[in-house]
Amino acid sequence: MRGFPPLQIFVLGLMFGLLAVPLAHLTGQAPRQAAEPDHSSSHAGHDAGSKEVQGASEHPEGEHRHVEVPALIRIRFAHRPLSVSLKSEGQELLPKLDLSASPAEVSAKIEVSHDGNEFSLAADWPPETPDTALTVEIEPEGLDARTETRWSTDAGLQEILTFSW
Repeated sequence: MRGFPPLQIFVLGLMFGLLAVPLAHLTGQAPRQAAEPDHSSSHAGHDAGSKEVQGASEHPEGEHRHVEVPALIRIRFAHRPLSVSLKSEGQELLPKLDLSASPAEVSAKIEVSHDGNEFSLAADWPPETPDTALTVEIEPEGLDARTETRWSTDAGLQEILTFSW
């Protein structure tokens, strides 16, 4: 025996309506919570009149600042280099890097820019080393990690890397 279709449609609509009320309350609160400033962040010590913009695509000109944050830098290699240098605005980010094992890790402070950051990468290998890859991974605190891989030529490498967060 089959039910009465208009009655089944009414019951189905009533069930959707009852579910829609709590869902509307849950999803209606999300944009307001995201728009409130987070005063517990590490940037709470900055002056209260300035705005900090988190996204790279949504900021009006003149209202963003570049922030220096701690970052974890990893260097991966197949053939151990003699030396590796990574500089940001002339400042060496890999002082006394231990190249005994891959990956080599070091903590440094980097300035995160909405326009992207340029890093100067230089590496040298012993003579007779075949062309090899060197991977640089930078993971600023609170942001996603970014990775760039470059290949050496003639036991050397000189590149400019651009990372955007």
